[in-house]
Amino acid sequence: MRLHRSWCAYLADYQSFKLQPSGRSFGPSEQQRIADDCEVLRSDPQNVVGGEAYCILNELRSHVGAAFPYPNEASLLAALVNFTTSASYDDLKANYTNFNEYTGFVVDGSSITALYNAFNTTMPPGVSIAPSAISAYYNPWRAAVDARCKGPGGVPCELTNFGPPAAQSANYYYWMRTLRDLGREAVLNIIVALIVSYVVLVLVTRNVLVPALAILSIGSTVTMVLATIFSLDYKFDANASILIVVATGLSVDYAVHLSHFYNDQPGTRKQKATMALHGVGLSVCGGALTTGGAAVPLSFAQHFLFFREAGHFILSTAAFGIFFSFTMLIPLFMVMGPEGNYGDIDRLFVWCTKERTRASPAQGSQPQA
Repeated sequence: MRLHRSWCAYLADYQSFKLQPSGRSFGPSEQQRIADDCEVLRSDPQNVVGGEAYCILNELRSHVGAAFPYPNEASLLAALVNFTTSASYDDLKANYTNFNEYTGFVVDGSSITALYNAFNTTMPPGVSIAPSAISAYYNPWRAAVDARCKGPGGVPCELTNFGPPAAQSANYYYWMRTLRDLGREAVLNIIVALIVSYVVLVLVTRNVLVPALAILSIGSTVTMVLATIFSLDYKFDANASILIVVATGLSVDYAVHLSHFYNDQPGTRKQKATMALHGVGLSVCGGALTTGGAAVPLSFAQHFLFFREAGHFILSTAAFGIFFSFTMLIPLFMVMGPEGNYGDIDRLFVWCTKERTRASPAQGSQPQA
């Protein structure tokens, strides 16, 4: 089982949680509600394994009986301090590992700034650290907590990775949010990489149309690489977010040589594309072979997941890069590739200069007074 502890923190005025202070105190109604929250949440077998929960106010209530809840926060604080020095609290620490780390309270001067409880939200061993997998357990737990904390009469609380420094937790919920952010950044990085690739190809070929066809080939390569990787049961994680951008950069290598050679040849579209195949086709194949060959040993790494995933990424990029270069890019050149100096930057620059000169009034053309 994947051990995972989830903390529910009830906040009063605690800036370290990066929340705006609520300014409320832990009065008798809040105390009772927090204790009831623990009982309701721990009784949900879908979210809490075996009803295992660590709740400081519930243990305090069992210890003092009818004296709970207390009339004000000062009385509650005094009772908590006394409770943590009692024999009952020592028994709890002896019977439950890390009890004092999973539940407790935070004091700032003479006031309580936070109370925190922990619940055993252990996940099955097959759950991978991927947003889609973790959210299947996070969403029901989030809904259950919100129903108590945000419902009628609820005391505001937060699901947090706070916990005392020595508390142990897999923090899968933290990684879920992190990986979701990485996913958005990875998509943005792919878009930026394609734009930069286009600019680089324009500078290499000095043509604005040839790179546009090359980007179609590069985009197709990246799409098929991702489809292959995820079909191999890899999940979108930190490794994938890095390797996606690497794959985009590697896929440019095959298109740039064919594009540059095509643009430098005279003749019709078909002649230019044929010359590109004859000129650099074998070199492009050799580059794909050496790149893919270097990835083969990585693909069989047994104990290094990143190396194995990197090998599959690179091998897929080499295979699909060469495939789309010859079955997509070259046919596109033959069908709709620019001929002559059509789309060349120099021609566009000359045309813009002529248009500007034509729009400017000729010298001495102003009428005489």
